[in-house]
Amino acid sequence: MNENPGEHSGENPGEHASETSGSTVAAEKDQQLDGLVALFSDAVNGQRSLAITGIFVMLLFYTLYFAAPVLIPITLALLLNMLLAPGVVLLTRLRIPQALAAALVVLSAVMMIIGALYVLSGPAQEWLQKAPASFYKVEQKLRELKKPIEDIKKATEQIEEATQLNKLPQAQEVTIQRASLTDLLLSGTPQIVATTGIVTILVYFLLASGDTFLRKLVTVIPTLRDKKRAVEIVRNIQEDISFYLLTITLTNLGLGLLVSAALGFIGVPNPMLWGAMVAILNFAPYIGAITNLIILTIVGMLTFDSLTQALLIPGVFAIITVLISHAILPAVLGRRLLLSPVAIFIAIMLWGWLWGVLGALLAVPLLASFKIICERVEPLRPIAEFLTP
Repeated sequence: MNENPGEHSGENPGEHASETSGSTVAAEKDQQLDGLVALFSDAVNGQRSLAITGIFVMLLFYTLYFAAPVLIPITLALLLNMLLAPGVVLLTRLRIPQALAAALVVLSAVMMIIGALYVLSGPAQEWLQKAPASFYKVEQKLRELKKPIEDIKKATEQIEEATQLNKLPQAQEVTIQRASLTDLLLSGTPQIVATTGIVTILVYFLLASGDTFLRKLVTVIPTLRDKKRAVEIVRNIQEDISFYLLTITLTNLGLGLLVSAALGFIGVPNPMLWGAMVAILNFAPYIGAITNLIILTIVGMLTFDSLTQALLIPGVFAIITVLISHAILPAVLGRRLLLSPVAIFIAIMLWGWLWGVLGALLAVPLLASFKIICERVEPLRPIAEFLTP
């Protein structure tokens, strides 16, 4: 007699199938639950990472803002070290000791700055003394342009007086006497002298130390392959930053000399003063150019009675600036070292807010140095691409 296996074992096939189906459904539910837990965990970790990043950025800005008296001299010294390093390298190739070469380069730079300040101090002092009368002269020339607006304003005030029923007693006007420009400059002189001394000493030590920090970095790195790679990256970064800073500095000096020569040819008094101003402010592109344009327009109105002659001065400056910034500079630097105008504008606003006028002047060199570092470090190359025009 044939027996049913299910009856012999005491099991029902339907019940076995239902149990298998139930276990499959339970497994699928467990997988879905695990997926939800993993998704929730990733979301929490992402929010935590975003929060940590936000806190880090806030602390970074807080430190940059409140530690400005310490960080500004250090930053300026590092940039000047990159700018003057090629001179030290050239002297060391002539078998001059590193410390002596650094001293000669720093002393030469200080003497050139002192000489420039001595030459420009006379015209600057003369301009400061004539500034009140000069601005009054500009106001007189602009009065004809302001006359229609003043007539409208006067008519509006007459209408308000005619329609006002209960005129309140006029409040007493209080005038606060402000410090003059000379007093402001003299009050900041001790801080300027102290900062200049700190920067000079720090630049000398950086130049005299040479490759000391690089050698220590190589000592810390374990493998020979990584040592060679680190030396290559650091060398390339130093060369690119030095080349960029030297190119920008020489370009701005050339711009200042050309503007000074053009203004002297036109007949503007103290052309070297305005050329130096153009060279310094041009370290902050766009904003510096706009500032130069406004100041040179005022200088033109002070120098010439004719509006056409007055506008000739900012016109010459604009032509020279456009030629240098759009023809000469891109050809010398190449696309790799050029910066996006949007990035430049944001950097100037950010560093100007953090460190004032000096921060605005240092913004572009700092941005260019950051971009060069990003280009040489593999994980940071996408950032460099965003900073490229």
